[in-house]
Amino acid sequence: MIPSQPEEALLPALVGQIEGAVKPGLPIAVRLPPDLLPLSQILAGRYFLVRCSSVVGIEREGDWSIFLRRPLFVCGRQPQDRGDRWQLYLPTVPAITGLGVEDETQAQIDSDAGFRWLAQRVAGELLNLCGPFGNGFRIGPNPHNLLLLVDVTDDAAWFWQLHSLCEQTLDRGGRATILIRAERDEEVANLMPSLPVQVEVRTASDEAGWVEQLRHTVSWADQVCAGIPASRYRELLNVVRESRIHVDRDFVQVLFSADLLCGVGACLVCVVPNARGGFTRACVNGPVFDLLELVD
Repeated sequence: MIPSQPEEALLPALVGQIEGAVKPGLPIAVRLPPDLLPLSQILAGRYFLVRCSSVVGIEREGDWSIFLRRPLFVCGRQPQDRGDRWQLYLPTVPAITGLGVEDETQAQIDSDAGFRWLAQRVAGELLNLCGPFGNGFRIGPNPHNLLLLVDVTDDAAWFWQLHSLCEQTLDRGGRATILIRAERDEEVANLMPSLPVQVEVRTASDEAGWVEQLRHTVSWADQVCAGIPASRYRELLNVVRESRIHVDRDFVQVLFSADLLCGVGACLVCVVPNARGGFTRACVNGPVFDLLELVD
């Protein structure tokens, strides 16, 4: 089936067809209409919102939460003749144990019924999506040294959400280095086959090693893109200031982890405190920010 681009009541919707296996914690392939974004557009940090239901009726009467769209971050795109093949990251939903049967069932529903519904899809099924939304990373046009920071001890999603920056940097004639914080070597080993062979991979398993690697790599980087928890923003900025006389705008960009529900800034669930003492909306002004916008 060729993907189409029908209209919905408020937001233009896209019909995407799943290709291949659906596995939580990995990207899923979805065929979408061509030319959604220019081929030169940086994809990392952009996301789609997917409706987590294919039917209404009795299912709608039983659980309205299925109609809250969930964000799927873009991990890559391959232009093809009959629509583009997009890679969208499907998060895992942690198992909940230690409760009674009724409490555990309700906790599972509350934790994220939408992503659980997505995990049950199979190849050939259709998804209703809106997007792509958000402001992604901004990478300079000239060849340069790009440093990626991902903390998979916090969330494995960081790796996949920044993944496409590697190939797009290499395509521009640049050099990409990725610093991964992981507690176990096998976590890194499982991720490495998905990276281009030209990417330099560095690792850190503890706090001291992470800071040491930061100080070494930031000193030669032309740009830094980070997927790390907000609690590490201050630490990162301090390391950058130690190695540079002046921190230029967009030298360090971070993907902020926020609840992304509407994509248009209307629901205010995604508000983020900024460095000026105010707030900004991650869904439309982010989710990628200059680090200096969030900490001073």
